[in-house]
Amino acid sequence: MTEIIICRANEVLKTVIAQETAGAPVSAVLSIEHPGAALDKNGSAPRLAAHGHEIAQKILVFWDSEQVVKDGPDLKQVKEGLEFIMEHAATGPVIIHCHAGKARSTAMALGAFALLHPEKPENELIDMLLAIRPQAAPNILVMEMVDQLAGRNGKLLQAVLDHPVLAAQRAQAESNRRDMMRERPEWFARMHPEKAPPPDSKQPKP
Repeated sequence: MTEIIICRANEVLKTVIAQETAGAPVSAVLSIEHPGAALDKNGSAPRLAAHGHEIAQKILVFWDSEQVVKDGPDLKQVKEGLEFIMEHAATGPVIIHCHAGKARSTAMALGAFALLHPEKPENELIDMLLAIRPQAAPNILVMEMVDQLAGRNGKLLQAVLDHPVLAAQRAQAESNRRDMMRERPEWFARMHPEKAPPPDSKQPKP
């Protein structure tokens, strides 16, 4: 079975090294980072080439938002990400990561599983995801897109919405998003420029 590895951004380099040491080198890395994140700072993806790793890497750039926002998930990037996974999946393990390895990356992984295993029902795909990433909380906006691209006609999306473990973990992920927006009002302003107050006024709580 094709191996998909899901991890946090700060775990990518050590995961690549661990796979090489184990004799199962990674064939590719799909990275998802925050828009405008400075290199090697919070929200950015490590650049493998800069660390001496000659591994195919594709970087997608969009926020972990479940609503349509500026620089949020978009169908073009999600499609490119799935195509990248499918291009490299046959030659070795593929790492998929976002900042925390919980929402954007796990939604992309479910889309990849759906394409790699078109014969499997949706709940089996979710079982596969939870087996490799028990803390998964797939981003629902990304799920809508991968469901469409995988030709699941809404069934994969609905299975995620109905799954008790994923539902509970998605609720916690949404709470974490709200906390992040309170703690990082500048990110809120970038995601929701239409809601951002003038610079000299008090920032509202999202």
